[in-house]
Amino acid sequence: MTMNDHIARSREANEFRKAGELPKAMALYGELVKEDDSDPFAAAGLLHCLRKQGLFKEALECCDEILQRHKGSEWCRNEVIWTLIQGKLERLDESASLEEIASVAENILSLGPQDHTTRWRIVRRVLKAAKARARWEVILIWTSRVDSDALSTVPMKDELGREGWNDQAIWYNLKIRSMIEAGDKEQAIVFARIAIARFPRQSTFFRRLEAVAAHRLSRLTESERIYSILCSTGRPEWWILHEYARVLQELGRPQDALRLMCKAAASHKKLPLLVTLFSDIGFVCSNLNLTEDAGNHFQLCRCIRQEQGWSIPRSIETALMDVKGVPREVPLGLKESLVKCRAFWFRTLGIEDDPLAGSLKNRNIIQGLQGKLQLGDPNKPFCFIFAEKGGSYFCLKNDLPIEILDGAILSFDAMPSFDKKKNKASWKAINVRLRS
Repeated sequence: MTMNDHIARSREANEFRKAGELPKAMALYGELVKEDDSDPFAAAGLLHCLRKQGLFKEALECCDEILQRHKGSEWCRNEVIWTLIQGKLERLDESASLEEIASVAENILSLGPQDHTTRWRIVRRVLKAAKARARWEVILIWTSRVDSDALSTVPMKDELGREGWNDQAIWYNLKIRSMIEAGDKEQAIVFARIAIARFPRQSTFFRRLEAVAAHRLSRLTESERIYSILCSTGRPEWWILHEYARVLQELGRPQDALRLMCKAAASHKKLPLLVTLFSDIGFVCSNLNLTEDAGNHFQLCRCIRQEQGWSIPRSIETALMDVKGVPREVPLGLKESLVKCRAFWFRTLGIEDDPLAGSLKNRNIIQGLQGKLQLGDPNKPFCFIFAEKGGSYFCLKNDLPIEILDGAILSFDAMPSFDKKKNKASWKAINVRLRS
């Protein structure tokens, strides 16, 4: 084949590629590579077509040979870089270790990608994996692998067209958080102030990081001032209120801290997210000699953890045993604990009535029942109580008195429930206790 024929077929392959006819282009590029393996454009074109069609196994097998044969070709190098990004780095699943992800990323960066967007895409894959594992020391190092000033400041948009964060703001967020957790906290404050000025849409997030850094440096008055500003306008997030409360505790203002914690607890409905907050309320109450309220919060924390299948910290179990005035042989269930805790939150905030009290309490509760316990399968979390006057009542084993035996005679109340398995209304036993 003459040189002119080779050039003509190369042009034809390029036209197919540009038109999106990748199988035809790939076939031609493959023939051209076999005829002349020194042609970098044919090699890069073949790799491009394999990559665009998702044929990563075949594409990855070509990468080493292409790099060796065409060291000086920028097009070949860029195609290898993108093949490794899409075919290897971004295809590593959650089972991959952070070290493996970082190693692949390091290998790609060693090829010298010049485009800042490409470098950020590589680095961000490592940052995402490190953040998921709370490896802030890794994030501290890898944020330095890109030029932050070269990153895009154009906000990303969701499917509804709403603007969100931009790449540069994301970089600052990760950099500052890694400085707080594993680096120079003074520098974290400097970077936070730069970010506040640069990204007004995200200023609340960066002000909060400034407050956290000041708190970690034991500059409590400075941290309290920032949190006060954050919580003075709009509707602050529950976790910001919780952080603010912890600063107030360290400043020796437990009553103010307790009010903020109650405000945080009352403002959010997803209980599993609030277990640490509930235990903190319990300890503050305990220190203020509010023993019954402390016990209710420790029990609420315990019930949530049991329902989620989480372990219960020894500090919570110890606190439950140490709290006086709350009979431990009559442990409250989750709903009952929540009713009592919510009443305390609103009372602390100076609000007489809990707006959800009706939905939580007024459920046609039947009181003063008695019956015999049947524990059933020891591997199942529920059991039944068979009432003396007839009828069976579902009960969670976590709601039973401690060290209860099968066949015990119990006193209990009952509230309406629903049996999802049988798709019909049922009754749940609550306030279960040994018959006196």
